[in-house]
Amino acid sequence: MPTKTLEATLAPPTAHKERKLQEIHDLYHEGLHEAFETGADTQSAVNDIVTPYDLPYQVKDALKNYVPSLDDARELSDDHPTRMVNRAARFDYSEDRTHSYVWEVPQPGHGPNFWIPLRINPEQEQLWADLLAGNVSPGQLQLIQNRTSWTLHVAVEYSAEDPGYDTDSDDVTHIGLDIGESSLIMGCALTDGSPTRPLVCDGSRAKHLRKEMHTTLKRLQERD
Repeated sequence: MPTKTLEATLAPPTAHKERKLQEIHDLYHEGLHEAFETGADTQSAVNDIVTPYDLPYQVKDALKNYVPSLDDARELSDDHPTRMVNRAARFDYSEDRTHSYVWEVPQPGHGPNFWIPLRINPEQEQLWADLLAGNVSPGQLQLIQNRTSWTLHVAVEYSAEDPGYDTDSDDVTHIGLDIGESSLIMGCALTDGSPTRPLVCDGSRAKHLRKEMHTTLKRLQERD
C-alpha cells in the first residue's frame, strides 16, 4: 500500500507540557546514543539499554526497532527526530476547539498522558479525517524539535485506485522519489531502467514547488 506523511505543528504548549516534551526528546536521544555507541544490534540488546530510561513504551519500542538498522552507520547526526511506534497515534477532533485536532502525547507509565492541539496542513485534512475514522493505518510517528516549535510527522498507509492504464506500456515513464532522514527529497525519471536527470531539493524548496504547481494549475483551470 502507498504511504504518505501527515505533518502538523504543535500549538505553543504550556510551560509544563513544553517541559514534558523536552524530557522525552532529551531521554530519547540519550538512549539512542548509548545504544548506538555500545554497538547494540538486536532488539534484545537495545531493550537492555533503554529499559531503565523513564520513557513511554511507545518510544522504547521505536528505539528497539530503529537502532539495529544503524549497524552500518559510523556516527549519528544531531537532528534525529524522536520516534514512536504507531500505538502513539491517538488523536481526537472537535469543531468546538480553536485547533480542531489534538494529539494525546504518551507519558511514562507513572504519569498521565496529556493532549496538545495540532495545526495540521490544510491540504492533508481529508487524510487526517480518514485517520480518525480508521480508513487509513498509522505507521511510525516522529516528533521534531525546531528552534521555536515542534513538528509531528505521522506515516499513514492508504488505499490507492488502480491506474487506468497499463504500467508496462512504452508510453509510461516511471519515476522514483526518496524522502531523506529529515527533509532531503530526491526525484528522478527512469529511462530503460536507468535514472535520468535527478532532481534534489530540500523540504522548503519542495514546498515552494508544490505551491507554485498548485497556483499554476489553478490559473490554467480558470482559463478553461
